[in-house]
Amino acid sequence: MHPIDHYYTIRRGQEELLRQAEHERMIRAARRKQWTQQGFHRKFANWLGTHMVNWGQKLEQFGAPGRLQTYRELPKSIDL
Repeated sequence: MHPIDHYYTIRRGQEELLRQAEHERMIRAARRKQWTQQGFHRKFANWLGTHMVNWGQKLEQFGAPGRLQTYRELPKSIDL
């Protein structure tokens, strides 16, 4: 192989590596952007879920009698 051919082969390999590196950078940037955009939705869903559980617990306490009856304690006249 002539020295000039070897140089072009190395140069083409380097250019390919640079293209691959740029492609990887673009993918990482797109994923980072997507992750930050989803951040608001995740925080809102987390907030909503937490508050719905709290509201549900308060509703259960509001409507609950002094002592809850279990399945075995229910009157016999109720057909299940």
